[in-house]
Amino acid sequence: MQEQPKIIILGNGPINTDLTEQVNNCPRVVRFNHCAAMPDYLGQRCTDLWLVGRGRQALSLLNTPQMSLEGLSQVMITDPNPNPVAQCFFKLIQRKSKVDFGEALISIYAQKCQVERLTAQFRQSLLNELLTLGSPIHRPRCVSSGTLAIAYFLAQFKYIHIAGFGFQGWKRHPWNLEKQFVEQLVAEKQVILLDS
Repeated sequence: MQEQPKIIILGNGPINTDLTEQVNNCPRVVRFNHCAAMPDYLGQRCTDLWLVGRGRQALSLLNTPQMSLEGLSQVMITDPNPNPVAQCFFKLIQRKSKVDFGEALISIYAQKCQVERLTAQFRQSLLNELLTLGSPIHRPRCVSSGTLAIAYFLAQFKYIHIAGFGFQGWKRHPWNLEKQFVEQLVAEKQVILLDS
């Protein structure tokens, strides 16, 4: 029988396995963005919520139902603090994909739990590490939130459990390298798949 995970990271990709018991009994459960619409068989628990801070997706997070704040202990904004001058320029030219909504998201959660932003250094360091694995299909802008979370929590836990990682979506994430990175962590038993 598989041991009860100490931390589960639930990506937003398809998951067909009933994880209710494991998720609801896990001390740390990490979810992303529009996770309030996840099916019931993925449990209800969420202690760590990771949110994109920029662009249309971040704006939509302000205008859609949020996760219940009960049990939530940390919110991570995956975009670093923006450059205020650049933000004025992006708003002026209506470059909606670059406008930062991180502070508005922080204001929703800051009175209930710990809120922080990933640093630019952390994001760039992981991207640099991935680029040593080979060539991306498209020129990448940043690593996906899911892979960032895996790297972040592996610095705190000996191993982690994950589900719902399909390694596809926005073409400016280096999906092929992220998949290779996670597959290596699975082979090293630092990452355990719950939906394999």
